[in-house]
Amino acid sequence: MKITAFILGLLLMGSCQTVKAETLYEQLGGQAAIELITEKLLDRILHNPKIEFLFEETDREDLHLKIVDQICQETGGPCVYEGLDMVEAHSGMEIKYSEFDIFVEDFILAMEDAEIPFRLQNKVLAIFAPMREDVTYE
Repeated sequence: MKITAFILGLLLMGSCQTVKAETLYEQLGGQAAIELITEKLLDRILHNPKIEFLFEETDREDLHLKIVDQICQETGGPCVYEGLDMVEAHSGMEIKYSEFDIFVEDFILAMEDAEIPFRLQNKVLAIFAPMREDVTYE
């Protein structure tokens, strides 16, 4: 009888513990996954004839670090994005909606290349979609 009470007590204690929800950062696969997504994204946007001109003056390594930090921070990871806000970073670039949409298409393809599940892709896109108005000028 004492063993049954002990086991019942353990079960009750276990059910009272708080389960920490995984952040989107963790669900994506952490730093390694974000590095991979970013690398694949840069491979796409820097060679996409429809938008590559937007990145002519861009240092790939610097852009890589900024994108990784921003995705990491926005998805609940430990990184701190220290770059310019989106309005300042894209000021004077005159990015059109259509060009932003091409960037998003490449971002989706980069997440697919990194084997990020569709439902997680949607969560990431939901975070960054509101930035469209900050990046474009139309």
